[in-house]
Amino acid sequence: MNASSYIHGDSFYHRFDVRPKLISTLLFAAIAFAMRSWAGLAAAFLLPLALLFVAVGTREAWRCLLRLLPLFAILVLFTPLQERGGTPLFEAGGFVIATEEGIWTVARIISRLGALSWALMLLLLTARNEEIIRGLRAFHMPYNAALAASMVLRFIPHLGLLFSEIRDSMSLRLDEGRRGYPMLPSITALTVAAIRMIPETAAALEERGFGRMAKMPNEPIPRPRGYSLQWLLGAIIPLSLLIVR
Repeated sequence: MNASSYIHGDSFYHRFDVRPKLISTLLFAAIAFAMRSWAGLAAAFLLPLALLFVAVGTREAWRCLLRLLPLFAILVLFTPLQERGGTPLFEAGGFVIATEEGIWTVARIISRLGALSWALMLLLLTARNEEIIRGLRAFHMPYNAALAASMVLRFIPHLGLLFSEIRDSMSLRLDEGRRGYPMLPSITALTVAAIRMIPETAAALEERGFGRMAKMPNEPIPRPRGYSLQWLLGAIIPLSLLIVR
């Protein structure tokens, strides 16, 4: 909770003020649910992913992509099997494997999930926790709510990374040649690790004023050079997806 997922860099997105970043993130999320064509789904998925590669580099962006690839694979394999109503595309022995409607459903889910994930990763990897709090405060969000929102955004990716590390550690203890590994020990270990983080989390919250009776000051954020241009680009980049909606 104390460690930031921020990656130091000098890309154009790093130099953006956090306020246009927040608006751009919200626009990416909203527009991803407005796509009504195959081109629109592909664009909503690929544009924020391309920005992620440009902003944090190939290595870090690829790591982010690898975290979601197993989920995408599960969706591709199983969602069409549940959506067998409609026009059949693939059949085997009279059994409908996939339909046009099923393929469209899985494409829509993957596009939306990917767009949301890449947009959030762009924000978290290019803005420090303190900047996100100040940005939310600039939009008149109460300090406690802004702090809680920023901490949740940090906490969920951290738990996901911790869970993958626990699963990898568990798999190394299995007998050679054995497939898979039990989920319950991994979940138990993750729960214990999360509970042990409570004191550190509480200390981090107290240091930032969470729970204090006194009202936290809302200091204005200075406007950087090209502030208006940043707002313009922050809106135009996600809104450009509407061209292929």
